[in-house]
Amino acid sequence: MIAAPAPAPESPPRWPAASAPLTVAPVEFPKGFGKKRIYLDAGHGAPGNEGNTSVVCEPEEAHTLRVAEELAKRLEATGHFQVKVSRKAGQRPTYQTRLEEAERWRAQLFVSLHSDARGEARWWQSSLDQVCLRNDTAPGYSVLYADDIAEPLLSQRLTLARALARRMGDAGFLPYSGEDYVGLYAPDSEQPGTFVSRHLPGQRIFVLRKPPMPSVIIETHHALDLEEVARWREERTLEAFAAAVARGLLDAFAPPPGVPPAAQVSTRATLPVP
Repeated sequence: MIAAPAPAPESPPRWPAASAPLTVAPVEFPKGFGKKRIYLDAGHGAPGNEGNTSVVCEPEEAHTLRVAEELAKRLEATGHFQVKVSRKAGQRPTYQTRLEEAERWRAQLFVSLHSDARGEARWWQSSLDQVCLRNDTAPGYSVLYADDIAEPLLSQRLTLARALARRMGDAGFLPYSGEDYVGLYAPDSEQPGTFVSRHLPGQRIFVLRKPPMPSVIIETHHALDLEEVARWREERTLEAFAAAVARGLLDAFAPPPGVPPAAQVSTRATLPVP
């Protein structure tokens, strides 16, 4: 009798499946690291600017404020970060006001939280009285930076973006592939989930090009993906995200052994400009 072939092993669940695991990694700070000042921007929430509307009809500004407040609390609990969040509930400061506040406060890094709305979406009824847009085909996070600046700020931006993207991937989050970014952002050749702005002059993102300190945008997830939106409501996701960000910030200030510094050459030398 010929034995039947053994069944192929099942692939592990992949983010954003409900059973896909996330890791809350420990963060070990080197002696003398001190306390770093992080300006944490809860994206949107500016006059006339709510951001996107999610698959459950939540405005982006509500998501970013909730995540920013949770992240700030967890970063400060390490004892090694002092965090200022750009706005509170009911406040609608302009981006210029936020930047001025970050400068007055002497922030060392500027991190802006957002969510993405990608691809071709369809209408669906999320509840008895709500119809929202949905697209479950483009999940994942991205970390964005701009390279239209001189050294040393260029390399500092790139180092920060790569470090945050790497640590989010290590935690189990899925890096976005970038298919809907063509012409807007170009993928980094070394670190999945990292993208450099390719917007035309006059259309470039304020918080990527204006801050005098290293700045990035973290697009936490795809706001039109039902599973991914549900995951970002979980306490475990917020814990894993905070640990990943803490480790990424640590890497940006004190790169771990084996991680070479970003080359001090503009990525415009190798990436296409539209």
